[in-house]
Amino acid sequence: MPPRAADSAAPASRALPRRAVRLVQDAVYRSTVRTAGLTARDLLGVAVSGGPDSMVLLDALQAARERGGPMLHVMHFDHAWHDGSAAVARDVQVFCRARGVAYTSERAAQSTAESGESREMAARRLRQDFFCRAGARLGVARVATAHQADDQVETILMNLARGGGPDALRGMRVDDGWSLRPLLAVWRRQVEAYAAARCLPTHLDPANHSPAFRRNRVRHELIPLLDDIYPGVRKTLLRAGTLAAPPAASMVGPARGVRMPLAADRRAVPAGPLREVLNAALRVNGQSSRQLGESHWRALERALAENTAGRWIQLPGECWAYVRDRAIALYGERANDPPWPAPVKLSVPSDVDLSVGRLMLRRVTSAGEACHAPGIDVLAAPKPEAELAVRSPRPGDQITSPVDGRRHDLIRLLRRRRLPAALRDGTPVITVNQQPVCVPGVVVDAAHRPPPDAGTVLTASMQWAPLRPAGGPGGFVTEP
Repeated sequence: MPPRAADSAAPASRALPRRAVRLVQDAVYRSTVRTAGLTARDLLGVAVSGGPDSMVLLDALQAARERGGPMLHVMHFDHAWHDGSAAVARDVQVFCRARGVAYTSERAAQSTAESGESREMAARRLRQDFFCRAGARLGVARVATAHQADDQVETILMNLARGGGPDALRGMRVDDGWSLRPLLAVWRRQVEAYAAARCLPTHLDPANHSPAFRRNRVRHELIPLLDDIYPGVRKTLLRAGTLAAPPAASMVGPARGVRMPLAADRRAVPAGPLREVLNAALRVNGQSSRQLGESHWRALERALAENTAGRWIQLPGECWAYVRDRAIALYGERANDPPWPAPVKLSVPSDVDLSVGRLMLRRVTSAGEACHAPGIDVLAAPKPEAELAVRSPRPGDQITSPVDGRRHDLIRLLRRRRLPAALRDGTPVITVNQQPVCVPGVVVDAAHRPPPDAGTVLTASMQWAPLRPAGGPGGFVTEP
């Protein structure tokens, strides 16, 4: 269920900006990481128009990235409706470059509405077509849009006016499998307070006040009238939409590509409905599915719903389930990834087999779109005489966060980035001249990120040691 939103008409207070920043960032994190199940290995497209809503969304998604959220790629569509639209596109691009976020844009040709289509509908069609084409080319897991709670109330009213029936109350979904709306429980007033508190550059679209668009009349005429007759009607309509949404079923995600603690007997539970696939996996492994009580199912469902970074759940019959990133693996006992005692020297290019998986280093002559692919970290090319190695984390290690530019204790940063304790000791850390510069799939030191005009860069990626299917034949080798 989306987090509770405060009334958009609530009285102002001095603490509002501070509360708004915390509320928006928490709402975006929950929607992105918990509801949509996105992790640091996923790429999220972000639709940014340059308006307050989308700039706040981008800023809050970067905060979620610091907590283990997905990588970001901004997508800007210029409708060319007014003379300043090109300047807005340039400002968005400059902001993205300053924040180190990849950027793709497109400017519309002269738009022509199809038969029976309004100008607003034609613009939406062109915009969605751009998001689909760009998203497919980039390989994004979702496209995030900046619809917020006031937009949801407007949508519900417009659906009801069209005669949409009971389904009209549902409005827009937070996550429909392609579009992600992390701000859907946040009111416009809170978004504006966030933008002011964070000093974000924003542009107001003149079309948002034009009475030529039906949504604007609903926003500026109908809703204020309803709010005058029924105070608090916005909250009531939003709550009705939340209650009308069907509860999501507990689903197990695919374990392929998800790093799990090392153990010789570990097995992956196949993707699918929780009770069905786990019962089948336990039967194949010789465990009686009848032994699982409702307390076990509730713990598993809660771990899946929260998209936990890593949680052990003890099952009957000397069996343990490890839940991480909505995937489940079965173990005979709890396990931790072991550290390795000595650094392993690296050369470029190379494929190095470690106990936790295979590290791949490549020298790439262009820092283009391939460098923004999920699971690939991009570093500035080191000098020929530099000493490259990979090792486990050590106490006292520090790394500069690309989000705030400050030095952080590496082990604490790994904890913030949702790397669970069972995996921390065996995490690969790439060093240059014995200094940590990259944890593959987690963070690249800000001082070792390549400049935008870099001709040659170094890419690093990991293939984590695979899991056996539940009940499948054979094993796997993780040592070189």
